Amino acid sequence: MQTQQQEHAFEFTGDGWEYFKIWIVNLLLSILTLGIYSAWAKVRRLQYFYRNTRLADASFEYHGLPMAILKGRLIAFGLLMVYYLAGALSPLLAIIIALLIAAVMPWMIVRSLRFKLHNSSYRGLRFAFAGSDGAAYTVFLLFPVLTVLTLYLLAPFTHQQIKQYQHRNSLFGDTFFNFEASVGSFYSIYLRVLGMVLAAKFRTDRAN
Repeated sequence: MQTQQQEHAFEFTGDGWEYFKIWIVNLLLSILTLGIYSAWAKVRRLQYFYRNTRLADASFEYHGLPMAILKGRLIAFGLLMVYYLAGALSPLLAIIIALLIAAVMPWMIVRSLRFKLHNSSYRGLRFAFAGSDGAAYTVFLLFPVLTVLTLYLLAPFTHQQIKQYQHRNSLFGDTFFNFEASVGSFYSIYLRVLGMVLAAKFRTDRAN
């Protein structure tokens, strides 16, 4: 017996004025606390959007803790400060620090994805991320480097690989998501955007 598939559309029930009040309070408190409150602001913002995003008459939930987000931001800020201080001391030291940061960046991205999905739920069931660190180093480090070396000719390919890695390694419960967009479709979109930019530039040059 085949199970009948049903399609459900996402629905957002939020209100512009309601969100404005959350946004302005978050902004003011983040400024007054020199950015420290931004971790709590992020949780409030995500909880609002999750709570007001509905699918099949049920909403999503966000469970992230502000202190965990703040710790991650402090680590990122610390790495940035080390880089700037190294640059003030020696250009060579700055390059070494930048390479070290690039070396740990894929690892940090994977932990960030795991944190975000683990703290997201729907109907009481958590999401998860199962991507490996090895694959992360390929899509977040190797491919971007190759993209730069090829003068960004590989940009659509790299973009597609990143999205494919993110979606195919995401789970709802024990069910994996899928990602079917091809590399060719990414190149098609990039070429269309490039064509529109060139056309707009051509019209601007002619007008001048």
